Amino acid sequence: MSPMRVVGSLVAAAAALTVAAVLVQRRRLRWITELTNRIPAHHLYWRERGRAREGSLLYVAIGDSAALGIGATSPRSGYVGVVADAIAARTGRDVRVRNLSIDGATLDVVIREELPRLAGLEPDVVTLGIGANDIWTFDPVRFRDEYERICAALPPQTVVAELPSFSVLPVAGRARAANRIIHEVAGSHGFRVAPLYQVTGVGGLLDALLTAAGDLFHPNDRGHVRWADAFLPGVFDVLDEHSI
Repeated sequence: MSPMRVVGSLVAAAAALTVAAVLVQRRRLRWITELTNRIPAHHLYWRERGRAREGSLLYVAIGDSAALGIGATSPRSGYVGVVADAIAARTGRDVRVRNLSIDGATLDVVIREELPRLAGLEPDVVTLGIGANDIWTFDPVRFRDEYERICAALPPQTVVAELPSFSVLPVAGRARAANRIIHEVAGSHGFRVAPLYQVTGVGGLLDALLTAAGDLFHPNDRGHVRWADAFLPGVFDVLDEHSI
């Protein structure tokens, strides 16, 4: 092949990649808008799931938009909904869910806005999934301090999650550093840690794309099931330990 034809092929390939990147970005932005518009409906759903019912178990979820089920086709298909259904199936009891999560929440938001709402509740199970929104401005000292403050306010029947692998995004190193802190702090409080980094990173980039919503950040239905699978062994241990 002549040099001119090689150059032409490279130019055509670069142009094709540029067009593909533009199309992906446009699709991602459309999905961001779509998922943002769904947030009020998710809050309404969880408000109804949190109503007191006699004889029901109380499951409290603390976290961010993933805990609200954003990215899933419905709030119930989010990982908190999947975990709640699994608790009901295992115990044979009705499960009430108080989902205290806030879209966009960071560790600081949990401390200021979610933990005060936990006070006074008597949950049978608590899950904590937080830290993904802290990764963009990750400061290990601040992360440890805030995560410690959160864990100090949680009851013994809590299961905390690692950060996901962020396979599609170039922040995996930060996530690993944050997860080391999570394991150390959670371990000092005796909390079980859901291996979220492992289960979300097991299939590499292609698997990450197949388990991500259109915004390439939140999990889709399949991804939320993967998240629930990470939590459930610890949740079941809590149920067994407390004879629930």
